[in-house]
Amino acid sequence: MGSATIALATACGGTSTDAAVNTTGEASSAPEFLVVRFPDGYRATSTMIAGVEQRMPFAVADSIDIMREGAPDRLTFLITQGETVVTQTSVEAHREGIITPYYPVKVTFPEAGAYAVSLADYPDIASADILIADASEVSLLQPGDSLPAVGTPTLADSRGVVDICTRAIECPFHDHNLVDVLANGRPTVLLIATPGFCQTDICGPVVDLLIEESPSYEGIDFIHAEVYVDPSAFEGGGFPDTSPIVSTLGLPYEPILFAANGNGEVVTRLDLAWDRSELNEAIATL
Repeated sequence: MGSATIALATACGGTSTDAAVNTTGEASSAPEFLVVRFPDGYRATSTMIAGVEQRMPFAVADSIDIMREGAPDRLTFLITQGETVVTQTSVEAHREGIITPYYPVKVTFPEAGAYAVSLADYPDIASADILIADASEVSLLQPGDSLPAVGTPTLADSRGVVDICTRAIECPFHDHNLVDVLANGRPTVLLIATPGFCQTDICGPVVDLLIEESPSYEGIDFIHAEVYVDPSAFEGGGFPDTSPIVSTLGLPYEPILFAANGNGEVVTRLDLAWDRSELNEAIATL
């Protein structure tokens, strides 16, 4: 468990001499690699299925590191299955409130199988191979599925979780139990993340972003749940047990956010990487 174990894998390839312009008005250096920041089916078991829109966050890198300030403001992604073009989509770089820009590619795949994702703007860069699984092989909740009524730790009842919030200053999302919230008929935003043990540059601020944005929304319940029962096990070189919500949902990674309507049905899911604008877009769907 942990975002760093699966969320960063680089597809190797050639270079492009084209340049783009970023939001600062400065010419960006050309990307040289397409960086996969989700389970692609090869480096980690795929959690993507056909028939339901899937979200794939990509980043780009130059010859030195993942691109930040110099990342292009927009890239055009080409998704193919063999020789067949499935779709071509232009995606804006998301960078509000985070360090590393990313590009959330959203596609509804027609069937399970092998696909390739490439950059139409930079055809010399090697494509990223991905696998789309059969729905029967993936237990991760999809839009339209219902959140299970699982007890989450609160200030009044930790439910055996030693540290209910590993953020340096505890976040305000531990007053309510998910079981009670799902019964009250209000929309729910459930964030599962471990801010004190985040291992990537992109997952760190997700709790902070939710703290900053949640006051803008009335009539929605926000819950944060930690990943580990007792993270002190790390100190002895061990690996702590995962919390009940992680075990029940069978989560293969974190952070992950579920936005569910008043009936408890998942409307939107965000995985692994998101910024302020995409967070607000997800909440606004409720």
